[in-house]
Amino acid sequence: MDATVSAPLLSRVKSWQLVGLGITGWCTLYSAAILTANASTIMIGNAQGGCFAVTMTLAGIEARRYKKTPAAPVDALDWAGGVSTEHLNQTIAQVMRKRDFRIETCQPVETEMGFGVRAINAGRTLVFETGRWKEAVIDLLHVQATEANRRKVRADLAIIVGAGVPDEATQTFVQTHSVQLLVGQELKDMFDSEEALEAEKTASAEKALNAKNPADKKV
Repeated sequence: MDATVSAPLLSRVKSWQLVGLGITGWCTLYSAAILTANASTIMIGNAQGGCFAVTMTLAGIEARRYKKTPAAPVDALDWAGGVSTEHLNQTIAQVMRKRDFRIETCQPVETEMGFGVRAINAGRTLVFETGRWKEAVIDLLHVQATEANRRKVRADLAIIVGAGVPDEATQTFVQTHSVQLLVGQELKDMFDSEEALEAEKTASAEKALNAKNPADKKV
């Protein structure tokens, strides 16, 4: 019950504001104690101010922790529910073929690492990690493991595919490593575009077939 009440408040308060409030409160209580010119009062005021400062500092840490792990939107993964990993791999392979990449079958060890598609163009190898694509959050440990696996399979670039969202640490990590993200709405848009294109091709093929072989006319 406490979590549901405090979480919205923490999401609106910055951690530095709470720390600043703690320091200000300590200074105020300590100053008031000094004005009384009493040793015992000074000691009590100092202790009260210190406790207040510590409490606000801990609240600031909690606020920062809460903001670092935001909950994914409720409907973020809805579209992915009826899509299999195999279907996703096929869609990615189709997109990469259109970009003049040669698709190679992943080795068993690569599949165990979560890679589902291996694409090569001009000597450059890309591997797509799709084994964990339905997870709601892509965290730092996930992307660090993917980078290590990329080096093991000697790929030039690893692309983490995910319907969820990356946290702040993940977004920072990929900026300085040979890992990219194909996630969230970007992935959904790519998937929807490819699905629409395939449906259009199927409809065109059926239309051409019907035009080539019209139904027999009644005499």
